[in-house]
Amino acid sequence: MKFNGISAEARLLLSENRFRDSKDFYDENKERIKQSAVVPMRQLAAIIGEQLSAADPQMVTDPVKMVSRIRRDTRFTKDQHLYRENMWAMFMRSKYDWPQYPCMWFEFTPKSYSLGVGLFMQTPAVLEYWRRAIRDNTDEFRDALKILEKTGAVLEGEQYKKLKDGCPEGLEKYYNCKNVYFIIYSEKLNELEDETIINKLIPLYKTFIPMYKFMLNVSDRFTSETGFIPYRRRK
Repeated sequence: MKFNGISAEARLLLSENRFRDSKDFYDENKERIKQSAVVPMRQLAAIIGEQLSAADPQMVTDPVKMVSRIRRDTRFTKDQHLYRENMWAMFMRSKYDWPQYPCMWFEFTPKSYSLGVGLFMQTPAVLEYWRRAIRDNTDEFRDALKILEKTGAVLEGEQYKKLKDGCPEGLEKYYNCKNVYFIIYSEKLNELEDETIINKLIPLYKTFIPMYKFMLNVSDRFTSETGFIPYRRRK
């Protein structure tokens, strides 16, 4: 699949659409927004998703389902803007059927783009299994971490003030996090305008795969031992 690129004009149009916050303006420019931003993001999702699906055969690969919508859901937020100026693509299993499982993502905003890997829904119970996996499979975690951090990805998220028991030496910040995700930021938005971004992303995501698989094992163990079943899959 060809990637059409996301131009500076397309990003400006998304920002103007959010600034105006007008259904009339959106309706007038809907097709321009679709062709200049939505379609290229779906192309990117399809290309990258094809490269990543072998790491997890249950990963969603339908680009329509992988890419965010322009219209925001304002039911549960104080921010009542109707439209967003950022867009993202998710590389993960269905969040409804597998909410406690890991994800990889790509996002762009008016100022930067980012990509990363992390656990999608991070409850204290799941993080207990994260710490347990670090204790039980320390070498595997160190290997995945070494590969990941060579890309410049950094751990973000809050830390507990008091160190949790049983932490392997040197892994304190990874072991003691309240939420876990690794992320790379770039302000080189011109890279979005052609296949430069595709050629840059594919090798980066491949280095994320060992950590993604480590997280898959965490989620599998959590699901197996707790018997957790998402609401949508309950009979």
